[in-house]
Amino acid sequence: MNSMIATWEDEENNRHIQFLVAYAIEKNEVEIKSITPNKISFLCPDTNTVTRAIGVHTKTGQEFLESKIKEAGKMENVTLEIAKREGLMISA
Repeated sequence: MNSMIATWEDEENNRHIQFLVAYAIEKNEVEIKSITPNKISFLCPDTNTVTRAIGVHTKTGQEFLESKIKEAGKMENVTLEIAKREGLMISA
């Protein structure tokens, strides 16, 4: 199994969510095994600079952020990025 770090830029809430993606390549396709949010960086809406960052350590927090990442449609982009990185054929 492989892994990578990805970031979701949640512009609506002025934050970046960093998460670990565990995946495998099955039959020449990317299979996401799990995603684990591990850090939230809060941004100043005026300067777009990080004002503070916190770790995500609880299962409840990780599950909540995982659902938000999926709702935002971020996983499709992550899957495509992994496929490109792994040199897989991507159909349009």
